[in-house]
Amino acid sequence: MKFSVMTLFPEMVERVLQESIIGRAQKNGILSVECLNIRDYSQDKHRRVDDYPFGGGGGMIMQCQPIYDCYQDIANKSEERPYTIYLSPRGSVLTQKKAQKLSALPHLCLLCGHYEGVDQRVLDEIVDEEISIGDYVLTGGELPACVLIDCVARMLPGVLAEESSYTNESHYSGLLEHPQYTLPRSWNGREVPELLTEGNHRLMEKWKKEQSIALTQKMRPDLVRRPIPDNKRLRFMSKEDQEIFLEMVTAFYSTPGVLHTIPAEHMGKTFEGILGGDPYINAYMIQFEKKVAGYCLLSHTWSNEAGGLTVWIEELYVRPECRGHKLAEKALREIFALYKNTASRFRLEVTADNKGAKKIYYKLGFKMLDYQQMIKE
Repeated sequence: MKFSVMTLFPEMVERVLQESIIGRAQKNGILSVECLNIRDYSQDKHRRVDDYPFGGGGGMIMQCQPIYDCYQDIANKSEERPYTIYLSPRGSVLTQKKAQKLSALPHLCLLCGHYEGVDQRVLDEIVDEEISIGDYVLTGGELPACVLIDCVARMLPGVLAEESSYTNESHYSGLLEHPQYTLPRSWNGREVPELLTEGNHRLMEKWKKEQSIALTQKMRPDLVRRPIPDNKRLRFMSKEDQEIFLEMVTAFYSTPGVLHTIPAEHMGKTFEGILGGDPYINAYMIQFEKKVAGYCLLSHTWSNEAGGLTVWIEELYVRPECRGHKLAEKALREIFALYKNTASRFRLEVTADNKGAKKIYYKLGFKMLDYQQMIKE
């Protein structure tokens, strides 16, 4: 993977990224980082790259020409157009999921701004996305660029010794990492939890999961947007589930319980929303005998009538070979339990002649509404 950094302070970026794991990855040829000085592309005899803003205001604005020529130099030497990011406090905040998506791209071009900003015209011309590393303002984009490169690069194959080195870390799974301990077992009167020293791996994994959930709820409740399953019957979806999810959605929309099909692009957009953490969507994979048996797609709305959150069971599907084990009923009961402290109402749609589904829903406490629904698309 290649990173091209357009900056006024290339030495600052180079010094940071030549150290530690990222520096070693460059030496091993896993990734490359080139830093280009925007001043080298200035047509001003004093290498000036900024000027006063139109409309007044304090500070100076970086000009289009030096940035654009710098970008053109990068693009002309590339086989394909680089994905270009402007490091900006007004951009979307960098997350682990965002970094994961960026790690799949072959070439990232990063623009580091300075002064009071960059002429909007060049941003409109070359930038694909604006990214912030947090809701605060720094003196320039160099530190954010280093943070983004470090975050993205460590997910590239070969950068870390093992993939589990990042897949088990905070934020990768949506949870904070569990507490960690090393020798000595006793320090300043504080002991390592006994369970971690007994060698029962099943209990240790259970403890780690419980600690991650508890720590996330305590330290970062804003991350717990979706109820966290126990990974036995229900689990969150991962990027590896895309193919089987799309297969099951296609099968769901071919069943008699559905009145119409949907475009394939809708399915892909839904999957991206699930993995991207869209607060209006939630989904769980249903498991049976350690295999994917189905899925449940949920959406969130607010109901003044119910006095709180309404959870819509949008889609519930069990694969034919897994039917006969009451998985749909069991999955719904677990979903009710997961939302017991947050949802005021559960709601779903069912076709008039779907007697089998109605039987399950009545058993679980659902009742028919007198309303007739209307839609406009």
